[in-house]
Amino acid sequence: MKNKQIVIITLFFTLVFGSFSSFLFNDKAAASTPSFLMNTKKIYTYAYYYKNTSKSKEYMTASFTGKMNKGDLWNYQWGDFFNNELTIQNSEGLIKGDPFEDSMSLQIAFPLTVGMEWESDGHIFKTISLNQTVKTPAGTFRTVMIDNGRGDTGISYYAPGVGLVKYENEDGYVTELVSIKNSHYGRVLIKQNGVKLYNPKGSVYRTLKKGEGLKVFKENSDSFDVGGGYYVKKDKNTLFYTGFIFGTEEPLYIYAPDGQVYRKVPSYEAIRAYSFENGRFHVGGGYYVFADYHILYER
Repeated sequence: MKNKQIVIITLFFTLVFGSFSSFLFNDKAAASTPSFLMNTKKIYTYAYYYKNTSKSKEYMTASFTGKMNKGDLWNYQWGDFFNNELTIQNSEGLIKGDPFEDSMSLQIAFPLTVGMEWESDGHIFKTISLNQTVKTPAGTFRTVMIDNGRGDTGISYYAPGVGLVKYENEDGYVTELVSIKNSHYGRVLIKQNGVKLYNPKGSVYRTLKKGEGLKVFKENSDSFDVGGGYYVKKDKNTLFYTGFIFGTEEPLYIYAPDGQVYRKVPSYEAIRAYSFENGRFHVGGGYYVFADYHILYER
């Protein structure tokens, strides 16, 4: 995968979804500051395309990896490509960029005020509206409208409690939110034949086989909810993990608890990850892999 070669999509396309906010804007200044961060419990699908062309729309998904550098690390995938983006909101504003290149850009400046201008990462941004209604396939949103100005030719639309719902530039390039689904936050590995899958009424739905991995949407004290009210009971033959990691352009290195390289894993060989903290994927027994641009994480 050559995820570094298609920068345009993630620069223009950090779309999010959440509940529609009742936050009311004042055209001169915002009375309070809403959150523009993405909902980490959701998986998003976006469309990107050029208007007035016969070329069909293409689609991209985004899923939350974990917390890193006081922000949210997201993984974007489209076709055979992927990229990582870090998003942070603090007193300065909404900041996003590539955490592995130390390239971050201030996308929204606080306080929210019409006419405010700022420079970030070679672009001159300007807040031009605090009450712009925007329609997307995912819904209609009241948004803050940002002119990316010099260094770009685009307009970005951010909704409180939602994030960037649309981007459009003067060349006709558009990205917009299409749909959203609840995200599973991990999987349960079946370690032996005979583990039971129960339906919402508590009856056995089927018997599982060794090696099956079911998506987990909720963890209870004694069971894993695998969707639709179906569940697997916790016992010695069920193992929870968050997902898989792969080295793509390069191998990935597993480090021992003492910080020394333990093993080099060939590209595209899957390794189970049990958690993600402080930029590290924990792979069991205190061993870990550092997050990097070439590592693909899939829940």
